[in-house]
Amino acid sequence: MQDARRRDGTAPIMRQQTPSVGALQRTMAATILITGASGLIGFRILLAALAAGYNVRYTVRSEEKAQAVSSNPAVQKLKPTGDRFRPIIVPDFSADGAFDSALQGVTHIIHAGSPVPFPTYDPTTEVFQPTIKITSGLLSSALKAPSVQRVIITSSIVSNLGLIPPPNTVSASTRAPLPSPVPSTFSDVFEGYITGKMVELHNTDGFVKNERPHFTVSHVIPGYVFGRNELALDAAMMQTQNSSNNFLMMGMLGGELPFPIHGGFVHIDDLADLHLRILFLEPKAGEIEDFGVSTKVDYGTIFDYVEKTFPKAVEAGVFKRGKVPTLPVNYMSSDVEKLLGRKLRTFDEAVVDVAGQYLEKLGKEKA
Repeated sequence: MQDARRRDGTAPIMRQQTPSVGALQRTMAATILITGASGLIGFRILLAALAAGYNVRYTVRSEEKAQAVSSNPAVQKLKPTGDRFRPIIVPDFSADGAFDSALQGVTHIIHAGSPVPFPTYDPTTEVFQPTIKITSGLLSSALKAPSVQRVIITSSIVSNLGLIPPPNTVSASTRAPLPSPVPSTFSDVFEGYITGKMVELHNTDGFVKNERPHFTVSHVIPGYVFGRNELALDAAMMQTQNSSNNFLMMGMLGGELPFPIHGGFVHIDDLADLHLRILFLEPKAGEIEDFGVSTKVDYGTIFDYVEKTFPKAVEAGVFKRGKVPTLPVNYMSSDVEKLLGRKLRTFDEAVVDVAGQYLEKLGKEKA
């Protein structure tokens, strides 16, 4: 198991890795399957993959969701044509063999389609169970697809931190101990979400150890993900259908979150770029590689960054100071800046991107 960071915690000299001939050949012939393309992370990865010229397949549960992705203005701007970009309808991701036919001819998989902890979801049947079943089923289907070279599973830092963040520093290689026994039902959606992520991480370790697959398995493990969301088509959607950005919106529109959230984040653009960079690293069949990316953050600064960048909008009452409590965590990121060949984007950039998009959707000046 590899945590892509020096064991002594030091950062090496940052140099972008030069692709080998083999890596260039792999990228030219790549066909990528992306799950979760109708969500914040998966959709941003999809846009990055299309912009880079890859053949892209994306799984959705219905024709309606496929149309929402393909007709999105950000997709249309890239003008994908022919067989280079197409949806695959999978009505039930949890069904046995759900991904068997979807993986025909696929060389690389990015699984960003895990359930998120919406308050209205049943924590057991709509969060915990599908988190585990979908990943397990996808890996089982990949075993039957000889063309697959790498599977990336998008997780969360809570999979390393556990239900209660420890006082010590953890990283992508940390495995939080599972509760014994693992509960079969949950009364709280976040408990179901975190436990599902923990179990998925342990189960995937066991899968690689026992099955010795012909492909590499990688976990990308981010903190909270913020940044411009092209799926939010109007101002109302930015407040209600904006994934983790909803927390930022509360902090800049006068809302008050009744519970703290983990103080670690990554910009959505960095996360998308990181997925594609890892996707074409030299494959190591039968191995697992983990990459954590989370920068420490204080959510009490959200409004400060908005007020500094858009003072006229604040004066006009568009933005109001809200309250988003921070749950401090100690998380050591992997050497992702070395992989990307540049510095990670900062929290203020993410806040300004989201606030600027909101002003755009309102038709107001960015000032």
